Amino acid sequence: MKRKSSRGLLVRAYAEGVSANLLEQHGDTVRFLIGKKRGVYVLLKDAKPYYIGLATKLPSRLSHHLKDRHAGKWDRFNLCAIRSKESVKDLETIRIRVEKPKGNRQRGAFGRGKNLRKKLRNEIIDSIRADFNAD
Repeated sequence: MKRKSSRGLLVRAYAEGVSANLLEQHGDTVRFLIGKKRGVYVLLKDAKPYYIGLATKLPSRLSHHLKDRHAGKWDRFNLCAIRSKESVKDLETIRIRVEKPKGNRQRGAFGRGKNLRKKLRNEIIDSIRADFNAD
């Protein structure tokens, strides 16, 4: 029996390294091809992440960035259309926290995710104390 692949369960479609000029000159074609998909996008400047965002309608949001405070500060974009609307915000937050783009004002937050840093620190301190007291 052939096993089904779990690939593609999250990402519905993607595009990488698309020119801002192409979006500006052929926006209708971009809108038609991408449709009204939701997802995460990255605005790039000189191949480095400048801004990371999420959108319920990717083409509209990208076109908006041609005229807003980010206008002229990016030259290409990447996008991932995401199947699950519940995952979009977490994916955006992960990318922002890892890549730390200059254009983002906020780091993003995980909803109900539990920050393990304090617990990890306390566990390590307890372990060191136990080792120290054992000697």
